[in-house]
Amino acid sequence: MIEPAPLTSPSAATRSTRPAAGRTLFGGLALLLVLVWLSPWTVPLKQSEVLFSAASHTIFELFAVVVAGLIFAVSWNAYQRERAGNTMILACGFLAVGLIDLAHLLSYKGMPDFVTPAAPQKAIAFWLCARFVAALTLLVVALRPWTRFRSDATRYLILGGALALTAAVYVLQLYAPEIWPVMFVPGQGLTSTKLMAEYGIVALLLVPLALFWRAPAAEATPLLRATAITILSELCFTLYANVNDIYSLLGHLYKVIAYGYIYQAVFVASVREPFLRLSAALRQQRLAEERLHFLAYHDPLTELPNRLMARVSFRDAVARANAGRVALVFIDLDNFKQINDSLGHLQGDVVLQEMANRLRALAPAGATVSRQGGDEFLLVWSGPPVAGALGSALDMLLQRLQEPIMVAGQELATTVSAGIALSPDDGADFDILLQKADTAMYHAKHQGRNTWCCFAPHMLSDAADRLDIRNGLAQALQRDELLLYYQPQFDLASGRMIGVEALIRWQRPGHGLVSPARFIPVAEECGLIVPIGAWVLRTACRQMAEWRAAGAPHLVVAVNLSALQFGRGNLEQDVRAALEQAGLPAGWLELELTESILLQNPDQVLAIVQRLRKLGVSLSVDDFGTGYSSLAYLKQFAVDKLKIDQSFVRAIDAQPDDTAIVRAIVQMAHSLGLKTIAEGVENTAVLDLLGKLGCDEAQGYHYARPLPAAEALPFILAAQAQAEAQAQAQA
Repeated sequence: MIEPAPLTSPSAATRSTRPAAGRTLFGGLALLLVLVWLSPWTVPLKQSEVLFSAASHTIFELFAVVVAGLIFAVSWNAYQRERAGNTMILACGFLAVGLIDLAHLLSYKGMPDFVTPAAPQKAIAFWLCARFVAALTLLVVALRPWTRFRSDATRYLILGGALALTAAVYVLQLYAPEIWPVMFVPGQGLTSTKLMAEYGIVALLLVPLALFWRAPAAEATPLLRATAITILSELCFTLYANVNDIYSLLGHLYKVIAYGYIYQAVFVASVREPFLRLSAALRQQRLAEERLHFLAYHDPLTELPNRLMARVSFRDAVARANAGRVALVFIDLDNFKQINDSLGHLQGDVVLQEMANRLRALAPAGATVSRQGGDEFLLVWSGPPVAGALGSALDMLLQRLQEPIMVAGQELATTVSAGIALSPDDGADFDILLQKADTAMYHAKHQGRNTWCCFAPHMLSDAADRLDIRNGLAQALQRDELLLYYQPQFDLASGRMIGVEALIRWQRPGHGLVSPARFIPVAEECGLIVPIGAWVLRTACRQMAEWRAAGAPHLVVAVNLSALQFGRGNLEQDVRAALEQAGLPAGWLELELTESILLQNPDQVLAIVQRLRKLGVSLSVDDFGTGYSSLAYLKQFAVDKLKIDQSFVRAIDAQPDDTAIVRAIVQMAHSLGLKTIAEGVENTAVLDLLGKLGCDEAQGYHYARPLPAAEALPFILAAQAQAEAQAQAQA
């Protein structure tokens, strides 16, 4: 049985769920009693001595005894420990009521002797005892919370108590009738004691009536009706003039109806409710199985088909296409990691769901949309006639997909890149085509994103090149193939050189000097950036210590950090070890962080940054303005410097928008007590404009290209000498 909630005041909605049929029946029974009581046409019925005969009484009471026995039998045999004990209280209570009703039946006027002669006094005494036991049983059930018994033995104790009470009533009435008050006087009728007893029963029943009315439990509804109709029954037995009139008939009729509702309550709790619960469990199991089957072929987040279903769709599309083409269109969101980093993965999921809905709505006719995982989707398109039609459809698709998405109260303009592989042109196997579509998609990203590319054989060589770089990088550290170049940084106000930025290069045998733009992204993808970053720290600190010993002025060496170094490496230990091994003061080292690092796991990053600051190193934010900036993070992390990205600096003298952006960054930095350094300074005009805008420092080809270590020291010493000469000249 589903255990009901504690008895609390139900809402109007709860009351409205009670069937109207029960209210109608009670209203009809109450109206019938009022009509009989008030109508002058019922006077003969109220005075009749034959209307309710002994035979009729026997039938009604025997039916009531049978129902009471069913209440006990159904509840007792369907008992389970986890069910509420109130059902057992009803069962045992009405077993006692049924047995006492049986004694009342056998004691009725006109029945054979039941130990002692039948008499109205004897029958009334048994009747009142049965009614009091019924009222007390309903009261206990209404007052007790619908919770299970602590022990199985409790129901046997209740049964024993019910049987003991029944035996006591039998013994006291049959063998000590003189102790009972007089409730009937021949020739006069009912005594005031009998009437007061009936009214006492009514008053007692009013308490469970109120409690059952307030109870939202399913079992309380039939018990409410039973209690209300029992009250009508008891009122009948305060009105009758003799045991054969219409009031006696109505009273016994109402009692039988009330027993029926009590049987309904225990039947619901003991039989129907478990059956419904089993049916619900089976239905839930079936739904769970259907859900598992669905999830086997669909993505749980977007409910799109998954890769397994995409394979099936491809096979079916090939079968339908006959000699026609089937296209696999591999779609990947551009810069989706930045959305996760800045807004969180929950909001990232919202973006994925919205993109899935758009793809589902915008997919060309005959295409199946699936999610491959992460931010990757796949279209299986059956029968694109020519490349031109395919291209037009994809142009429209990409244009619609870049429409802004509302996430967390802000608009996000998300673009996608797509790669296409065609069957049978590029192969017939699904996995091979999927790989080629993926390769074409990466080629589209390398072309600037927000575009699509059809697979071409040369793209495989690009993928092979990335694999070759990855394999080569794995050995580059051991083979001492990595080296650092240093780009000077200058103070705009004084013209003094104030530091260098360490820039990694790869001198790969047989390939020459490999650009970091080629191998750094690969190192990030495969995780090699962590040991490479540790090597850069050690090398840069050792080199700066050597320059310091050679007479270089106080400078800082700026080292770029990767997000992976915060998440997977031992960054604090690496920095401490690099400084200690080189013998370099911490004030000579500057660490450059990207904005994505500040937004990724901010609590963890903040703890690391605070420990780094305690070491004495300075911190700057690299490429500021190109990511998802947050002033709150800048204040929280307490960095020292903002590096203005070169994309805003190179054409600052010709692009008013860039000028406005740089001015805003400088003003904001100064308001936060931060310095600014501009990278990408290539001519005097740009340098002069930066000075007017209030920028503090600069680096770029105007001063020097990145220098190998052997050339950097002479440059540093020459810059120092020039600065000192200018200072003396000004003095």
